[in-house]
Parts: sequence; structure tokens; C-alpha cells
Amino acid sequence: MKQKNTLLIVDDDPLNVKLMAKKLSQHQYNILMAYDGETAIAKARAESPDLVLLDIMMPGLSGYEVTEILKKDPNTKDIPIILVTALDGTDDKIKGLEAGADEFLNKPVNTAELLARVKSLLRLKLYQDQLKARVHFQALVASPDEMKKTQADRVNLPTILLVDDCEKEIRLIKGYLQAEAYQIKQASTGEETLSRLLRENIDLVLLDILLPGMDGFEVVRRIREMEDARNVQILAITCLQDMESKVKGISLGADDYLIKPINKHELKVRVKALIRKKAYLDTLRDDYETAVYSAITDKLTGLYNRAYFEHFLKLEIKRADRQKGQVALIMLDIDNFKQCNDTFGHLAGDEILKTLGRLIRENIREIDMAARYGGEEFSIVLPNTDKQGAITVASRICTLVYDHPLMPDCVEKNIRLSVSIGLSVYPSEADTVQRLIQNADRQLYRAKREGKNRVCYVCEPECGGGLKVSSSDNPNF
Repeated sequence: MKQKNTLLIVDDDPLNVKLMAKKLSQHQYNILMAYDGETAIAKARAESPDLVLLDIMMPGLSGYEVTEILKKDPNTKDIPIILVTALDGTDDKIKGLEAGADEFLNKPVNTAELLARVKSLLRLKLYQDQLKARVHFQALVASPDEMKKTQADRVNLPTILLVDDCEKEIRLIKGYLQAEAYQIKQASTGEETLSRLLRENIDLVLLDILLPGMDGFEVVRRIREMEDARNVQILAITCLQDMESKVKGISLGADDYLIKPINKHELKVRVKALIRKKAYLDTLRDDYETAVYSAITDKLTGLYNRAYFEHFLKLEIKRADRQKGQVALIMLDIDNFKQCNDTFGHLAGDEILKTLGRLIRENIREIDMAARYGGEEFSIVLPNTDKQGAITVASRICTLVYDHPLMPDCVEKNIRLSVSIGLSVYPSEADTVQRLIQNADRQLYRAKREGKNRVCYVCEPECGGGLKVSSSDNPNF
């Protein structure tokens, strides 16, 4: 069962709420409803929804006022808000964005655009929540001087790449942004854009869709395939106003859209919001080199340490409780690691641990968390993941390790290293953090007993409860 996000729909017209709820409930969301601003605020504070869809024109408190109140409250300020309105004026959009809204949708709401926007903002909310958890833990383990140094090291002038084959349009946009604290660069083709992203640090691409040669849609798709540019924000700019093109851009990975002729104020607000989002993502994916991160990471493998693993797991279980979802935990251990150390030496063992850490990190999602639990044992927390999803991840890692030359000497001696893996899922198999760890660990040692190089888990009686992922004739020690 996939973990469900909770959405709060607010409109003074019950029919509008019902129609919106029907569109969203079909896509595995929990729905809360409110018909006025006061009730919306009360429910947001009490229920902590993952996103609010908020009508602007309501009696009593307007959508603008509700947005301002929620964004000023420390307990609700990080909840994404989409303003939904029949108003189509640019001034209304700017007013809503300046009040703190994250996005705008016009009535009648297009279902494809609604789902694309909701999915995008929920993903950002998850990043923000994980960032808050990390910052909170850093505050517990780092000194004030270390925190100040880390924050100072992160202060960089955001860089924007303008992509348009029309020099007049580039001059216009540069003029609109010239008073802002941005570095602005330019490109005229999709090919040049991709080349610059490979060579330079870019925070935001202002991308014209109608480019010669490779069009903007293809540029968006290729940027999203680039590992080093996955956090780069894309603001698509076009004279195309048809909904199909707009949704296509969002589905390919564009973060926002502006329609020509560009309004100066809307451009500045959109750019500011996307630069802020890029900063969230960059901080979340820090490269572990700061003094603060040394307190929460394992220096040898580059993964998180056990203390942060336990902190993270507790927070994810609290989230699962709130959203009535699931958290999967994988525990894995290198088979016959002591013999490996005895045969090749501890330096070789360290190299194996480092290589395994990298292999794990490269084969899990951005929202997952991998840690060195101790010695040659590792743990992986999989938020919003059911048992089958965890089995898939565990099996892939088990196979990758067996097929990967973790150490050249092992290959020369025709020795393949392997891992034994155990997994458990909260809350179906454990009702506390401790029991979840114990259950996964118990399955890990079961995998050891049953022959190693395998994944073990609890399942129905008619199922063996284990998954052998490689042949039984492994040339282990």
C-alpha cells in the first residue's frame, strides 16, 4: 500500500470542493475539505496537510488572507499552497505569490495540469521536510561556530541562464532582472544550453520553448536526464498558450511557465520562488564536506552514521503515522568480511566498504537514506515504500554487489563478494522504531544462516519468506 499524501481543499462552493476532491481522490490522496477561510486555517493547524488547494474569492477571509496567515505561522508556513481562482489577471497572480502562495491554477481547472502541479509541490514538500530534519539534527550535534561557518560557506550569488534565439527578448528579460542579485548568462540554442550546464554551475534556466533545432521540450527532457543538473530549475517561456503544451512541459520536468508577453513583476516573483526552491534542493544534497556534516556522516563510506539513521527513521515513522503510510527498512551485511580482512588486509577491507557505500548511494532514490550502521553492516530507510518496493530495491542491491568487482584482488582470485539482506516494513510488521530494526536485523541473520547472498523477509505462510537472487554456487570464501 502506497503512502498517501493529505490534501486540504478550500472553497465556499461545496460543488467545487466535491469536483476537485473527485479528481484527486482517484490518484491516492487523502482529502480534507473546508468551506471558509477560518475553518481552513483551523484544519491546517490541526491536521498538517501536505498541500492546500485554496479558492481566492470567499466570504470572510479571502484566499490571500488565509495564505498570509498560514505562511506566517511557524507550524504551517512550509505547507505548499495552490491558489485556485476564476481571476485571470496578472496582478491577482502577483498578489497571491507575494502573499506566499506557491502556485496558481485558473478555473475551470484542467485535470492534467492540476495533477502535475500537485505532484511537483508534494515532491518539494518532501525535500523541505527532510531538510528541516537534517538541520534540526545538525543543531543538536554541531557547535554555533560550525553552524555559522557552514551557513556562510553556502552564500553564493544565484546564476540564471537565459536561453532565447532572439536578442531583443534577452535584453528585455535582462532589463527586468538587472536590479536583482543574480548572475545572468545567455545561450541561443538548446545544444549550447546543455553544453553550458555540463561546464558551469547554473541555478535557473529561463528557457524559450520555440528554439531553432532542438526545441525547448527536448532541452527540458535532456536536462532532467543529467545527473549533475537534476536540481537546476527550469522556467519555460513561450508564446504557446494551449494547455497541452503547458502540461507537456511540466510532465517533462519544467518547474514553471510564463506566457509572452512577459510581465516584469510576475517574472521577478517566479524567479525568486524557483531560486529559493533550488537552494532547498542544493542544501539537501550537500556533498558532505562541511564541518557540520562530519558529525552526521561516516567518514569512510560517505553515508550517514548510525546516530543520524536513528533520528531520520524516527521522523519518517512519525510522518507515516500522520499520513497512514509505510516505511521500509533494509539491513545488509557483507558476507565473510572478516575472512576478507584476514586475507587481503584492513586497507583492502576499507576500500570494499567505500565502494559498497557508493554503490548503495547510486542505486536508491533521492528521498531514501543510507547509513553505515556499524562495522560491515549498512541500513537503508525507504520512505513511502511498501514491501514489494523494498524487495525490489534489496534484490537489485544484492545482485549489483555480487556482480560488481568491489576489489580487484578478489577478481584475480575468482572471489566474488556478496551481501545478506533482511527487511521489514512499518507498521504492518512492527509498531515501534526498535521493533522495526530488530525485525530487519532478524531477517538479515536468517539470510546468513540460509546460505548468504540473499534477501529475507516475512511473508505469508505459503511463501518461503526469502528471495535468492544469485546462483547457489557462489565462489565465496
